[in-house]
Amino acid sequence: MTRKCTVSCPFFRCSRRFMIVRRQSSGKVILCSLTNDPCIGPKCNFAYCLKHALLPDGTCALSIQRAKSRSIEDEVEVLDRELSELRDKLKRLGRRDVDILI
Repeated sequence: MTRKCTVSCPFFRCSRRFMIVRRQSSGKVILCSLTNDPCIGPKCNFAYCLKHALLPDGTCALSIQRAKSRSIEDEVEVLDRELSELRDKLKRLGRRDVDILI
């Protein structure tokens, strides 16, 4: 489920530092000191995200769920590569007597 970026996000920033946070009885209000209006959020030209997650359409990339599925063959290749790297490191350290069992 994707969601739009909001000005209340802790990673949302204004590149020109026009964003002002005012506390009122009704809650927190975020204003633009350039226009003295409420901040329009990701529609503004000066808006950016500290995590570089603000997409051009105003969607937060942190809210997009990515499917992370790898095949078993890919997992085996990664583990074999790690094992060979570990063996090489042990050889460089002069520990040829240590054998890594699978």
